Amino acid sequence: MKVKRIHRKKLNYYLKEFYKRFPTEKHTIFHYVKFFKARLKNDKDAWIGLVGETGIGKSYFAIMSMVLFGRPMDTEANISYLPTGSEITEKLSKLNFQTFLVDEAAREMRAVNWQSKAQQGVNTTAMTDRFLNNLVYLNMPNFKEFTKSMKMSNFQFRVICVFRTKNYLRIVVQRKSRNWRSEDPWGDNEALSKYTKSEKRYGELTNDRILKIERGLPQTVMDFIVPNISKILPDLVEDYETRKTESRKKAKEEDPKDQSNVYKLKYEVLLEKVTKLLTHNPLGIGQVKVTKSEMANALGVSDAMFRKSLGKGVGDVVVPKAIVRKKIVEGN
Repeated sequence: MKVKRIHRKKLNYYLKEFYKRFPTEKHTIFHYVKFFKARLKNDKDAWIGLVGETGIGKSYFAIMSMVLFGRPMDTEANISYLPTGSEITEKLSKLNFQTFLVDEAAREMRAVNWQSKAQQGVNTTAMTDRFLNNLVYLNMPNFKEFTKSMKMSNFQFRVICVFRTKNYLRIVVQRKSRNWRSEDPWGDNEALSKYTKSEKRYGELTNDRILKIERGLPQTVMDFIVPNISKILPDLVEDYETRKTESRKKAKEEDPKDQSNVYKLKYEVLLEKVTKLLTHNPLGIGQVKVTKSEMANALGVSDAMFRKSLGKGVGDVVVPKAIVRKKIVEGN
C-alpha cells in the first residue's frame, strides 16, 4: 500500500491538534523528523536501534515518522516484516534518501545469531552503505540483544519507547557518544546507577522518575509523546498488520523445521492481537457498544468461532450425553 498525500495531510492535522493538548511539551515528532532529515541532507545516514516492550507501539511509531518524512513510502518496499536471507540488503539497495523499517530484527539480529549470513550482510551494509542517506530502524525489544558490532559501530542513535499511558507513548531519542574509546558509549552504566538509587530511595519507578533519569543522561537528544496511529490511519495500519501476519505464515511454510510450531505461531499471532486490542483499545471497549462481529474481526477469527469460544468457560468439563441420561434415570 502506497502512502498518499491524503495520509500525510490527515496525520499532520491530527498531530497538530494532539499537541495543542500538551502545551508544556518541549519537543514533538515534527522536531524529530526535522532533526533526521537535516542529518540525511548533510550526506549522513542514520541507523537507529528502536527498542521497547513487546506490544508497546514501536512499529506504529516508526511508521508514523516514516509517513511524516515526506518521501515516497510503501508498506511493501519500505518495511521488512520477517527478514530472511538477503531480504534486508536487497530492499535497502533500492532506497535513496528514504526510510526503512526492519520490523522484526530479532529474527536475524540477535547476538545469539551473530554467525548468520543475513546478519553479516546487514553489518556490512551498515558499514558501507553511507551515501544512500537512508534512515533505517531495526526493531528489537531490548537493546542488549543486538550484537556488540551493531551497538558499538553501526548504530548512531537509539529510540526508546519508555512507557505508554492511556493517551500517548513516550519516546526518548539518544545519540551514541563520539568518544570512540568509551566502553559505554550509550551511558547505560550511568543510567543503571541512577535507576538503582531511585528504586532504593522511592521503591517504585514511576513514569515521571523514569523520564527524569533519561532526560538527565548526556546521550539524550530529545523526548516527546505520540498518539496511536491506528486511530488516525486505520487503513494503513490494517495493511501493515495483514502483511506482517502473512509474512509469518509464509516463513513457517518455507521452513520445514518449524512445522511443529504451527500452533505456537498461531498462538503468538493471536496473543499479539489481544495485547494490542487491550492496550490500545482501538474499538473503544467500555466507551461505546462493541458487537461480537467487531470483536471477531479485530481478533482475526470468524463470527462462528468467536461465538463458539465465547460459550466455553475456562476449565469447563464436557460431560458425555450417555452419562447425563444415566444420571437422569437413576434420579440424580
